[in-house]
Amino acid sequence: MLKVKDVMNKNFLKMSPEMIGGEAVETLYRNKKAYAPVIEDGKLEGWITALDILAGCKHSKVEDLMLYVDEIKILNEEDEITEELIDEMVKEEIIAYPVVDAKGYVVGTLSIFDLMKIKNI
Repeated sequence: MLKVKDVMNKNFLKMSPEMIGGEAVETLYRNKKAYAPVIEDGKLEGWITALDILAGCKHSKVEDLMLYVDEIKILNEEDEITEELIDEMVKEEIIAYPVVDAKGYVVGTLSIFDLMKIKNI
């Protein structure tokens, strides 16, 4: 069975909680991304999407616009890619989740697009 670490994006976009919303949305746009983990000292602080920024204010800090860790699902790199996970992401229209290692450091993101690359789903 495949694990999250076998499929996740290890070259992911990162945001700082201190970043200003306008800078964050510009960074997302330039990198053609709609989401990013918010990281401080390697640890996950939250999750931000372009919609979060647009619903908030481009002059606010990312930390004021992001979803906090207790508001999001976080995957561990050792988690298995299951039919339930895939169904959840499709049915709930979840674009991506942050992925952490055993020590809680962010090591990637798992998006629905990463899952579409799997040939044996």
